[in-house]
Amino acid sequence: MTESISKTQYLQTILELSGGDESTKISNNQIAEHLNVTPSSVSNMLAKLQEAGEVNVIPYYGVTLTKPGRETALRLIRSHRLIETFGATKLGLSISEAHSNADNLDHDADDQFINALDKYLGSPNLSPHGLVIPDIEHHYSPKSLRSLREANDGETVKINSFTEDLELLQYTETLKLGLNTVWSIKERLPFDGPLVLVSDDTTLQVTQHAADFIYVND
Repeated sequence: MTESISKTQYLQTILELSGGDESTKISNNQIAEHLNVTPSSVSNMLAKLQEAGEVNVIPYYGVTLTKPGRETALRLIRSHRLIETFGATKLGLSISEAHSNADNLDHDADDQFINALDKYLGSPNLSPHGLVIPDIEHHYSPKSLRSLREANDGETVKINSFTEDLELLQYTETLKLGLNTVWSIKERLPFDGPLVLVSDDTTLQVTQHAADFIYVND
């Protein structure tokens, strides 16, 4: 991954973790867990982003996006998710394949192309894995959702969305865990074992780590 793409992922992550709220401060540990990197790597990248004027780092409290950083994040998220949608709905790619290709294209696509793509697709509101797509004016209001891991044993949940992570998307495709499917949480196996999900005659086991990045409707 090049440094420019890495910066893109950081800006997107801060925006996602804040739920679009400009005042919400995100900790280094939250970013590290979300991106599966070390806290020291987060500190180093945030220093570069602050120097570039894209984030404000408040020691011991967390980080927020500056106006330029937020605009960059929104533009890239819109670009990425529209390209994903095109790949999944028009080219017949799996969600993980569409995501992987969007990663290679989103930072190079200009606004004219992305706005034309948006019009061609009918201005979709959600990406193929259920996340909100900012509109042409970059309005962005994601829902507040619980992770699957936060749901209770015995509860019935509807799968709402998946975090943008290639390995997670490949994992959910392997499990055949689809969006908008309904599952009952039967139990969690001992020793931090997986969640056991049941739907009709189907039983799945989802690791607790993966369950942190799978979101369900309240």
